[in-house]
Amino acid sequence: MRNIFYRYKIDDPELQRKAVYLRKIVLPIMYIITAMFIVGIFVQPQFALRYLLIIGIVCTVSPAFLFLMRRGHITIVAYFYIIFWILLILALSWTGGGIRGHGIRILPMVVLMSGLLIGRKQIWIFGIIAVLGTLSLVVADYEHYLPVKEALGRSDIAYWIVSTTGIFALCYLQYLSVTGLEKALEETKMELRLRQQSEEKYRVIFESFQDVYYQTNLDGKIMIITPSIKARAGYDPEEMIGRNVDEFYFNSESRNAIISELMEKGSILNYELDFVSKDGSVIHTITSSHILYDQNDQPVRIEGTIHDVTLRKRAEDRLKHQNEILYEVAFIQSHIVRRPVASVLGLISLVNLNDPQDPINLEVIPKLKLATNELDDVIRQIVKKTEEIEKLNASGGL
Repeated sequence: MRNIFYRYKIDDPELQRKAVYLRKIVLPIMYIITAMFIVGIFVQPQFALRYLLIIGIVCTVSPAFLFLMRRGHITIVAYFYIIFWILLILALSWTGGGIRGHGIRILPMVVLMSGLLIGRKQIWIFGIIAVLGTLSLVVADYEHYLPVKEALGRSDIAYWIVSTTGIFALCYLQYLSVTGLEKALEETKMELRLRQQSEEKYRVIFESFQDVYYQTNLDGKIMIITPSIKARAGYDPEEMIGRNVDEFYFNSESRNAIISELMEKGSILNYELDFVSKDGSVIHTITSSHILYDQNDQPVRIEGTIHDVTLRKRAEDRLKHQNEILYEVAFIQSHIVRRPVASVLGLISLVNLNDPQDPINLEVIPKLKLATNELDDVIRQIVKKTEEIEKLNASGGL
């Protein structure tokens, strides 16, 4: 049973807050009321039975509330705890002094408890209940329904005891309120610092992003774009935000194709697109995009990343061109060169080296010269193709 007085952890932060306040209020109020009426027994022994009954009710009901609180019924316990005190004070006022009773002065503090335990809106509900309850005492007194006309305990010391109890209870509740406010302010400051740190990390990541991240609405209006667009296309982000993405496509019809595929599949991966930079040059990219949906599962935006592959594309084009030249050289060497070489070899075999004046030599030598010139032309073609390859290597760093 003693475990009901110990703290325990609740996962829900709001319920945890209510549980902490409820425990901090139930136990001290029980102690304060018990102490007040024990003193009252010595000061006004004629009301000892009444005071013992009040102590018994408070010391029985308060632990019961704490027990129910540990079972997880935090909000229900908070409501019934406030209602219990309002009803108890009104009941005691009906049987001991009515609207003039000393205990009625504690009722506003009970209403103040509701603000701490339940919420700002509910404090008005309990305030109205308290006002109507005390009004019932006025009507009952006017109609002579109350058994006691005067306030219970007319002595100054009795009034002082009740007033002192109210003062300490009010100070304690005010302390809890200020403590809660300070804690809430500290949590707010901590949350703000964490948010600022998170925003700073996001800003650093956003600004250091090498690829281009973007968001557009469904009509193509650019909403967000990373500063990396400056290095890729020469535009400042402010120059592009608010403009339609169609303005930057090399082929405006590409957007229709990409939107159609996005709407059909929901996302695209490594889609090849060409854009125009600020200086008019073409930027080759691969784009990955997907659709963002709202809470009603309706498409609202498109976001994605753009990876610049211009250098790779140019390297691929140079390599392709180089391969074409190499293919031409290979073709020349394997087909065209062989014909004049075969001619030269055939003609040489006909030359009569022993008799330079041989008529056959006069016929073969001019043909040999033609074949040699033809071979020289082919060699020049190969050299030219080789120079083209060297130029490609020099310009592209292949």
